[in-house]
Amino acid sequence: MPSGASPWRGPFVALCFLFALLALPVPAAAVEIRGANHLWLDDTTVLVRLDIDMRLPAVLEDALANGVTLEFEAETRLERGRRVGRDTLASETRRVQLQYFALNRHYLVTAVTDERMDLKPTLGDALDQVARRLGRLRLDGIPASARPNPGEFDLAARLMLVYSALPLPLQLDAGLRGDLTTRQEWRRWSLD
Repeated sequence: MPSGASPWRGPFVALCFLFALLALPVPAAAVEIRGANHLWLDDTTVLVRLDIDMRLPAVLEDALANGVTLEFEAETRLERGRRVGRDTLASETRRVQLQYFALNRHYLVTAVTDERMDLKPTLGDALDQVARRLGRLRLDGIPASARPNPGEFDLAARLMLVYSALPLPLQLDAGLRGDLTTRQEWRRWSLD
């Protein structure tokens, strides 16, 4: 050891490094819409595309690993007016279930509305598939006046975990509610 060097210097530096790592912000679990856009398919039909962030809190990952089926719902609608009492002119809802099968170590993604199923080998792949299934919604029967006057109309979308599909102990989990209930607000953007 060089003269003047403290024998505590190495452990002290390591401890400071550990505290610095612990102070870094940890990315929060999220099930939310990051962005949204739309595409006119014809004069009365719009395809809504949602960019969805699917990161589950640890309590949901544990529940999934223990056989609990998770269900997510995406809802989109066309609204007229920018006041509090908005008129809904068209809407679409899509539900997707996520299950884990321990025997084959795969995740099953089931679109409830059209009964399409996909088997995925990892949780990341399964969550990507859930986001794809939830992120494409089609609004049919849009009034003919919407396309020439898009400034009068808004599109709105929201994404949520279906709490009623969870076992009662998870429905009452305060930590889970704190993680996900705040992200159930509507995201709005103009039709133009």
